[in-house]
Amino acid sequence: MTSRPVTAVAVLVATANRPELLARALRSVERQTHPPAHVLVVDDSSDDFRAPTKRRVEQHPNVKYLRNTRSRERAAGAWNDGLDHLLRITPDPRQLYMAILDDDDEWEPDHLQTCFRVAVSNQFDIVAAQLWRHEDGAPPRLSIPPERLDAADFLVGNPNIQGSNLFCRLSVMLEAGLFDEWLPSCTDRDLCIRVADLPGVLYGTTERTTVHHHASQTHARLSKPGGWAKNEGLSRFFAKYRGRMSADQQAAFRRRAAKLFGWRESAPQLAAVVSSSTPPDSPPADASGPPPHLIVGTIADTSALADLAGLLKDMRGLAAQSELAGLDVVVLENGEGQRPSRKLRDLVECERQRGLRVHLVDRARHVEDAEAGRVLDGGAATGRYLPIAPARTVLQSYLYAFAVRRPGAIVWIVDDDLRLNPLAADAKGRLRRQPQALLPALRKMQALRGRGAADVVIGRCTGDPPVPFAATVRTQMVDLVASLMWLAKLSPQAALPDRALENAALRQGRRDYYYDLSRKETDRLETPFWVTPEDGEL
Repeated sequence: MTSRPVTAVAVLVATANRPELLARALRSVERQTHPPAHVLVVDDSSDDFRAPTKRRVEQHPNVKYLRNTRSRERAAGAWNDGLDHLLRITPDPRQLYMAILDDDDEWEPDHLQTCFRVAVSNQFDIVAAQLWRHEDGAPPRLSIPPERLDAADFLVGNPNIQGSNLFCRLSVMLEAGLFDEWLPSCTDRDLCIRVADLPGVLYGTTERTTVHHHASQTHARLSKPGGWAKNEGLSRFFAKYRGRMSADQQAAFRRRAAKLFGWRESAPQLAAVVSSSTPPDSPPADASGPPPHLIVGTIADTSALADLAGLLKDMRGLAAQSELAGLDVVVLENGEGQRPSRKLRDLVECERQRGLRVHLVDRARHVEDAEAGRVLDGGAATGRYLPIAPARTVLQSYLYAFAVRRPGAIVWIVDDDLRLNPLAADAKGRLRRQPQALLPALRKMQALRGRGAADVVIGRCTGDPPVPFAATVRTQMVDLVASLMWLAKLSPQAALPDRALENAALRQGRRDYYYDLSRKETDRLETPFWVTPEDGEL
């Protein structure tokens, strides 16, 4: 008979530039009658405070010090950094409860014991403790969490659940998506909404008041009224959830935020999201010499011919530019089976009739040339899908044979899903295909080769990482669920509001906002992008 895994408790503290206050928080952790299995301090301090903060932590031998490597200057990034570390060292995240403590708060000695007893005896996934709220010049005020976890309760305000009285399974926090690093404040409300949205989550409260929350205005706080973090956090929270709010809830949110924090709603800035019409680093054109002849090679995945169709359309537009001496496109078929793809042949023939010079190397031609020893087989004879390395080798062999008959031509190898005209935001935030100036770059390459300065040039794309679709599933689901909840609040007869400008503001300066496993830009992973009236036109 196997024994049931022992449920453990971990304590997570995020800190920034407050070593003296941190000392008080850590002392309260040391006094706990239920010792935690792990205690982490994730430091988001500036350079001036990092060393004294680390020294303060090192005075507590059972506390591990980490530097925040995710989104800076906000607690959510530091918390997620610590949760990520615990996930890596925890065999089963369902058997680890997380207790979060703000660096300026403190616990009663039996806080962890009380929360743990209530959680384990009732099999709760999340427990909220009662807390005392301490404000300057006022007696402590008792704050009691809600009896049930309802997402609607957090839309207008916070019903007394925040970092220091939150006790939750690590697995549940992972399922909810951890903290949203886009929010500089309101992160506890946001997390509770997403936890409440999860099916089957069991929630309970304690009957003891074991948390002391210090809301002093004499030191820096993310929730300080009038501060940037609080105002911006409210604005971003409202942008994220106003689609789920009724008209009455929206009005109540505005009244409460204005009364308590002096908040005023602001619209996304147009000037901040308009894309430049020309790349800022486009090379200067060299008009001397004959116009270049371009040979483009690509590998066609027969299971995704829509990608190739978009590329060939862009190539046709490039071929129409008079500055080119000529443009030829060599397409190598790659797919399952020994017979050539009829759909690929029809696509190529359609482009030929439209004037594009496309040269197709189908599966039959590839097998014939491989049997004659002219190119690598790579598995084509057996009908296998060629991996990228042998497929590229075969394509390069054909491009060489094609290019030697056209001395001076420039050979360009591209993926079949490349678009020459990338998506860019217009003044209203809507995505549009934007033509790029490629001929100046070709002229420069031609000039470099003419001077013997370069034979091979490696270009760059718009910054999209080559990741599989599976790596974007969670962020796509975040967008879908948020948009569906928003649409459910609209009248079926109402026109769909255009939130393209909000999307454009979120994309600005970010390349990995859709990439679930991102480690560099982690502040968009739980922020939804909204469906727009013109999404179907892209």
